[in-house]
Amino acid sequence: MATGGRKATGTVVTLADGRLQGIVTLHGRRKRLPPFEKGMSKAMAEDKTAAKAAKAAKMPAPMMVPVAAVGDTETPGEKWFSTWLNDRVERGHSTTRNDAGHWHTYLKPILGSGSPKAWQRAQFREIAASLDSKVQADEISWKTARNIWATATKMANDAAESKSNKIRCRPDDPAQGVKGPDKGEESGTQFLYPAEFLKLADHPDVPLLWKRLVTVAIYSYLRDGELRALECRDVDLEHGVTRVTKAWNRNLKCLTSPKGGRNRDVPIEPTLEPLLRELLAERGEGRLLDMPSGSNIARALVTWLKKAGVDRHELHNETPTTRPIRFHDLRGTGITWRAVRNDPKFEIQIDAGHAQFSTTEAYLHLASARRRGFGETFPTLPKEHGDRAIDQGIDRSFVSGRNRTRIGGEDRIRTGV
Repeated sequence: MATGGRKATGTVVTLADGRLQGIVTLHGRRKRLPPFEKGMSKAMAEDKTAAKAAKAAKMPAPMMVPVAAVGDTETPGEKWFSTWLNDRVERGHSTTRNDAGHWHTYLKPILGSGSPKAWQRAQFREIAASLDSKVQADEISWKTARNIWATATKMANDAAESKSNKIRCRPDDPAQGVKGPDKGEESGTQFLYPAEFLKLADHPDVPLLWKRLVTVAIYSYLRDGELRALECRDVDLEHGVTRVTKAWNRNLKCLTSPKGGRNRDVPIEPTLEPLLRELLAERGEGRLLDMPSGSNIARALVTWLKKAGVDRHELHNETPTTRPIRFHDLRGTGITWRAVRNDPKFEIQIDAGHAQFSTTEAYLHLASARRRGFGETFPTLPKEHGDRAIDQGIDRSFVSGRNRTRIGGEDRIRTGV
C-alpha cells in the first residue's frame, strides 16, 4: 500500500532470459507478476506494472481471523458468528478462514454486532450494492464479490434453518429473494492440444518428474488436491480404474473427502497404463507423485511449456476472453479431450466429479467448437517418456522449484524455475 501520498508504481526488473517482470506491493508484501512477453519495451512494462500496482494499493487486506480468537468477543453478533464458524469447522468445511475474512471486512460493518434476530432485508440489499460498488472501483473482482455474498446468504439461511439450536434463532431468512452482486464476464479456461502436450512430453530438457506429473494430471483429470493425496494403492490396474477417495485440503492442512464429498472411480486410459505401471514399480507404496508446492507448481508449468516450445499466445498472455494457463487447466485439458472424443456426456460428468451437469456442458461446448483439426486425444506416450536425457548421461529431476542437472558426476543447480 502506498503511503505518504506517493503513487504506487511498482518496479520492473530484467530476468536472466531477457524478459521483463513487474513487482508490486500487495498487503505489505512484494509480489512478482508473471513475466511479460519477450520483446516488450521497458516503457510498456512499466506502464502495465504501474496499473497493477495501483490496483493492488486499493485492495483491502484480507482478515484472516483464527476461529479461537472470534470466540473471545462478547457482542451477540460475534458470539453467534463464532458458534456458526466453529460448527462449519467441525463439519469439515474448507472455506472457514475465508468466511471469517468476509464477515469482519465486508459483512459486519453493515450487519453490525447485534444478534442475527435483528438482521433486515434492507441490510442485505445494502451488502449487495456495496459489493457492486467495490467491483466497479476495482477493489475486488466480481467473483470475490459473489463469494462474499455466498457467505452472507449462507449465514442468513442458517440463522433461520440450521439444524443446530445454537445457530437457528429466527423464523425467516432475511436474504431470501434479495438479488446479489452482478456477475461479470467469464474468462475462458485454457487447455493444451494433444500436439502441444507431446512437445512437452518428448522434450529432452523437460524433467522426467514434470513429464510424468503433467501426463497423469491430464490423462486422469484429477484436481490438484486429489493428485497430492493419490497413493499407489488407489491405482487399480486389474480393474482399470483410479479410485479418488480423498484430497489434500490446503486450508485445513489435512486430508479430506474429495470436492462434493463423493468418492469416484476414474477409468485408466490405455495409453496411461504403461506409465502407471512404471510409477508403481518405482514407488511401491505411499504417494504416487512428488508434487511441488502450490506457488512453484504454477510458475514451473509455464516455464517448462515455454522450454518445450509450447508458446501459443493465449496460453501465456491475458486476452479479452481468456487468462493465462494454470496447473488446474491440465484437469480441464483431460476433460476437454474426452468431450472432443465424443465420450458419453454423463459419463464425463461422473468421472470428472462434476456435481452439476452445467459444469460439464462448458467443456462440451468448447469441444464442439474445436473438434476439427484437434488431433488424437490421449495419444500414446513417447517411447522413452523422458529417458532420452538419461541415455545421454544427463539425469534431470525437479526438486523444490529447481532444475538439478547431473553431468559427469557433478551436480549443477539452475534456479529461476
